[in-house]
Amino acid sequence: MNKLEITKEMSRFVNMAFVDCQNTDTGFLTRHRINTMTKEELMDFSLKTEAIIDQMVDALSHVCAGNIPDNFECGTLFQYVFDKVVEATYKKLMGEEIDTQFNIREAFEYHEPDLPEYIQLKLTNVVGKLAIISSEILQYLGKNGLKTTDLSTWMAPYFMVAATIAIQFAQEIII
Repeated sequence: MNKLEITKEMSRFVNMAFVDCQNTDTGFLTRHRINTMTKEELMDFSLKTEAIIDQMVDALSHVCAGNIPDNFECGTLFQYVFDKVVEATYKKLMGEEIDTQFNIREAFEYHEPDLPEYIQLKLTNVVGKLAIISSEILQYLGKNGLKTTDLSTWMAPYFMVAATIAIQFAQEIII
């Protein structure tokens, strides 16, 4: 399976974040956007986010040097991408300069998004649900032989799930 095919498969994992009767353990998004972005803004923001994620995965490939990150490392990075994309989306919605930086090392050290405390608390409240979604994706990738040393094929689509959920989450929270 190539990167595009994996990306298409990942859309079902994004759906796990939406509240419905099948997502009792993972649902927290309502589809009720309080802070909206136009279709063009969403597309532009998503493409920029994808480019940053691709750069991050490329850097991670060099750090891993042919090894596959374990599930803990992947989950930590998944949460990190979610936090950073919520931060960037929040800044965009508030009309602030988006100065958010992605740093792989920061994901494994104590980091706190540059967000008001009440939004950080909302992030904390969904950590467990995101961990389940991440775990389900990693299980799927492993079971289907897709979690390989070619990180660019599977890790970028994996992180884009976190980014997509984060963009929706930021649009749903009261600012």
